[in-house]
Amino acid sequence: MPKVKTTYPKPDRQKGQRSVDFPDIYINRIIPAYSQPSWQEADFWRRAVAGQPFATICRDTLISKILALDWKIEPRDAEQRDEYKEEIKYYTKFFENTGDYEYSEIIEWVCKDALDIPFGGAAELGYEGDDPNNNLAWIELLDGGSLFPTYNSDYPVGQSLKELPNYTVYFPWYAINRIYSSPRTDIKRKGWGMPPPEKIFLALVSLSRGDVYYANLLLDTPEVGILDLGDMAKDSAEEWVKSWRGLLGGVDPFKIPVLYEHDKAATFIQFNRSPTELMFDKTIMKYAGICAAGYGMTLSDLGFSPTSSGGETLAGGIRQERNTRKTGLAVLKRKVTAFFTRMTPEYLKFSLVDLDDELSVALGRARLANATAWQIMIDKHVFTPNEARAQTVADGLITISVKEKVEGGDEFPEVSQGTQERPGLLGRTVSPSSGGYGEVKSEAEELSEVTDLTEDILKEGD
Repeated sequence: MPKVKTTYPKPDRQKGQRSVDFPDIYINRIIPAYSQPSWQEADFWRRAVAGQPFATICRDTLISKILALDWKIEPRDAEQRDEYKEEIKYYTKFFENTGDYEYSEIIEWVCKDALDIPFGGAAELGYEGDDPNNNLAWIELLDGGSLFPTYNSDYPVGQSLKELPNYTVYFPWYAINRIYSSPRTDIKRKGWGMPPPEKIFLALVSLSRGDVYYANLLLDTPEVGILDLGDMAKDSAEEWVKSWRGLLGGVDPFKIPVLYEHDKAATFIQFNRSPTELMFDKTIMKYAGICAAGYGMTLSDLGFSPTSSGGETLAGGIRQERNTRKTGLAVLKRKVTAFFTRMTPEYLKFSLVDLDDELSVALGRARLANATAWQIMIDKHVFTPNEARAQTVADGLITISVKEKVEGGDEFPEVSQGTQERPGLLGRTVSPSSGGYGEVKSEAEELSEVTDLTEDILKEGD
């Protein structure tokens, strides 16, 4: 049975550390306080996201993109795949279904808290015999709103429920796994993160106020303004206002007021501006763009057109998607990869399989261009094969583990018969995202440049 620690652990200090730590009295941040992580704050951010459709869509879209990717468990050293075959099989099956949670449920649970609340998402890990050197036996997903950092490396995270204020447990380092966004640099909030809703809170407020305003325009209630009763006498006007006030009560507050016994027409002076003057749609899309940017996304990723008039071009859509791959999605992919890798033995790692078609084509072209260039420089005795091999690996064109040198690679080989350049395989300089035609159109254009097979040419060929 694992031991349960309920006394507060002291913060760690490195040997010879000079920097000042915050006093212990401020470490336990369970008591509600303005701008400090607390129960109200976790609940507040969750309600803020749930009450704003754009934020919810951004979060769910990022999670959906992660779930759409395939994944695998592989050894850190590619040559030891057969040696760790059983461990790879065990953790692959375990992450697919732990017995309590499926892989998709783990992603949705943990990423939801990581993108909503300051502490982020977390899970308790259970090992066989409570020994981290054994296989992982179970995972228990936790409520990130009930957790807080302790600054102690042996027991880094504590948990307390508001229903049990006098009972707090602390997790040892091997029994807790955490993922959170944007670590705070403020000394008073060390160990906490800044989720996307906190970054774009003012945009969320503006969107919510805009939604309330537009919803009020659609409700069957009188608009805000002054009704000019014209030449109606004071006593009659007061009686009419009193009766109209009674008409506004009940289940359906919308009633039709009736004016009579006056010569001039009654006019209504509106206090607010018309929706046309406010340009509600453009304003909403502006704040929606800010909201999406806080998650590292664009409106195109959510299915909304970034422009109010006309649609979006293919080149623009591809560029927006590429930008998202390098911002919001890339960050979440890295955090998810680290989250699952920490649950595997040190000789294994978790990898997401993201096959980017355009990136694969560009990488293939780069490899082909390098191969052509290296062949010329090796034949001219400018570089040896091992030097070319080292530079290719340094350029990032080889993503697997390979040997640094090969036998005989430090010597110049015999000059080959010559290098035949293949410009057609290298492709056009204009990519599809920049307005080009892509692979199929490029090849079609090359075929169209062939001389027409007229009747005279066919006869000459015979």
